[in-house]
Amino acid sequence: MRMIAGEAGISVGALYLYYRSKEELCSTVFKGLFNEFRDAIAERTREISDPAEQIRTYIGTYMEMARVHREFIYTFNKDKGFAFGVEWKQKFFVELRRFLNGIIRRGIDEGIFADIEESEATKIVLSVLRGYVVSIVIDPDNLFTADACTDILLNGLVKRRGPQKGADVPR
Repeated sequence: MRMIAGEAGISVGALYLYYRSKEELCSTVFKGLFNEFRDAIAERTREISDPAEQIRTYIGTYMEMARVHREFIYTFNKDKGFAFGVEWKQKFFVELRRFLNGIIRRGIDEGIFADIEESEATKIVLSVLRGYVVSIVIDPDNLFTADACTDILLNGLVKRRGPQKGADVPR
């Protein structure tokens, strides 16, 4: 708290008037970042009508925000661990899940996406993105691009064949 107060140009006592602990201060900062993530995704996808492009923008924005705040994510998780603030992190991910699920549902309804279970697709996309955030902290030399991520998620790994060659891929 002493370092934070010094950087802010205020006394430690003044900082404690606003925040009772370092955890409360971190919680406030993280909640602000979560709101920034959510708002950036909503703003950038709002005017896009194509669900596939909305997914591309969603993924790109998420990854960009993670990169922009990389140092904070790294420092915070190193100091506090991933378990800190689980309650408000869960609320944040519920919001992201609902938003993404709506895009996927619309894509299915419009015939742009395959007839899949949208809640499972949503979980997979968000898990990939959370993995990206973890990689920022643990393995920053092994990060993938938003375009590569989106292309694989939207197009899959299996090369599609025409109807005469057997379009069904065994599971």
